[in-house]
Amino acid sequence: MLACTVKFCGGCNPRYDRGEAYRRICQALSDVARFSLPEEGKTYDVLVILRGCTGCEYLYEDIPAEHRFVSVCAEDVDRIIHKIQTLSQTRGIDK
Repeated sequence: MLACTVKFCGGCNPRYDRGEAYRRICQALSDVARFSLPEEGKTYDVLVILRGCTGCEYLYEDIPAEHRFVSVCAEDVDRIIHKIQTLSQTRGIDK
């Protein structure tokens, strides 16, 4: 299983339900990724940043993660799911 975490940034776009995006990502990847909130001192395979705009460039560098995927709208969710699935396949993660 990939160790994954999530950060919710801002929320300046009320039309983008970031909570629903997170639920979709977790559900679609439940067989290859385990999501948790960030813990100090822990390193992650993936950090998913769910924000509602393109104006913020902050990537939460204080959270150690090999890969960072940013979603600024609902249309990004399928792309992120696909990228994490591909990452799990290249790592040979068992389902």
